[in-house]
Amino acid sequence: MKRLNNLFYQYLPAERTNQLLLMATMAIVIWTSFELLFTRIWSNWLPIIPTLLGYVTEGLLMLMAAVVLLHPDIGRRRLLQRFKNPLNTSLIVFFVFALFSMFVNNVPFAQGVFGVRAIFQFLILFFILLAVDIPGRFVRQVFHVLLGLGVLQSAAGIFEILFKIPLPLRDVEERRSVSIGEEVRAFGFMDSSNTLGGYLMGIILLLVIYLFVYRKELTKKQLLIYSVIGLFLLAGLGLTFSRQAFLAMIGCFGLVGLIFRKNKAFRMMLYGAIGLFIVFAVVYVAALFMFEGFAQRNANTFDLSSNYRYLIVLSGLTVFTFSPVIGVGPGMFGSNAAFVFNAKMHQFMHEDLPTTMGTVDNNALYVLVEYGVVGVLLLALIFVAILKTMAKMTHAADPKHRWVGLFIITFTVAWLLMGTLSTAWENHQIALLFWLFLAVAVNWYKYDKTEE
Repeated sequence: MKRLNNLFYQYLPAERTNQLLLMATMAIVIWTSFELLFTRIWSNWLPIIPTLLGYVTEGLLMLMAAVVLLHPDIGRRRLLQRFKNPLNTSLIVFFVFALFSMFVNNVPFAQGVFGVRAIFQFLILFFILLAVDIPGRFVRQVFHVLLGLGVLQSAAGIFEILFKIPLPLRDVEERRSVSIGEEVRAFGFMDSSNTLGGYLMGIILLLVIYLFVYRKELTKKQLLIYSVIGLFLLAGLGLTFSRQAFLAMIGCFGLVGLIFRKNKAFRMMLYGAIGLFIVFAVVYVAALFMFEGFAQRNANTFDLSSNYRYLIVLSGLTVFTFSPVIGVGPGMFGSNAAFVFNAKMHQFMHEDLPTTMGTVDNNALYVLVEYGVVGVLLLALIFVAILKTMAKMTHAADPKHRWVGLFIITFTVAWLLMGTLSTAWENHQIALLFWLFLAVAVNWYKYDKTEE
């Protein structure tokens, strides 16, 4: 142990280690924006390699965790104090329940662990960042890198619309039509338009709240530049034709504004949500007349006999009746783990659902089925703890604390709403925004409490 300590002191002193961990975090932010190109879209042309690249993020996180655990000045006996935060109690209670559910439902251990991991994609990153010092300069760098990545993804999406490049990951015979609004939707460097839509929505929220908090400190030139970037990102989001991303963004502003309507600042969010909804409704109706593919896609949505989301709900509710209180167990129905391990509950899937399904496209549904009513209530306690902690940060004197706190409040609501219509909770590109900025917020919140 003494030799290990000497190696750390010689080659990785605390300050350098802290910087390297932040650099690794930045690398994860950049890599997740492009990883789907290699792990999903080009997978047929890159045998074996996509599987290996799919674990690059996990491998880097494991390495970062090992450094944090073993470092004499950052980890070891200091970890208990560094990891202490307002969310721990609710997290521990939920994980104890998940283990209990695995035992009662006789879920294979590996399958259960991967099932729980599905909705806690970057929990390891969360605790790693609690153990380091996070300067405001680093968070602004991440913010500007995300803006750049968002602009790049939007530009790629606009190119895809202009040249009518259809969505990837579908065989020719599976395409209903190659037209704008249906099979032709902006997807950037992602695997679907909804993934890009959720990603851009998160970045737009981050930018809007940044402008809201720092509006008095920014010059007119800076306001103009940020506004142009925001409009470009909004155009990219619009071309994804992602209804869930738009409605989630409107819903989060509206709900947060309604709850905190006595506060003038939050009341502006409510007015903004109303304005966005009007714009959304007008553009939506116009798109129905302008794009035949978009109109056909909406018609298919209301055809319940072929709407796979509706059929998934029917299947999920059937399985839910088997164990409504504690669920059928993690990884036994809807998460990726359930499909990888060929969960026995899939025999109850509706016969009209495609056999090529790799996940249940509804996080809220599969959480209800896998964890039952008790699990949903315990998961809700985690988010209540998050929102209560972030609400305290919105009153901080430091503007960067208010910025991050407000973002987590709004994005948490949007993220939860998206999970009712998609796999946003287990999507790397979208989930990273939540866990990364939640870690920053809790880290700064703890620092403020220590200072007091």
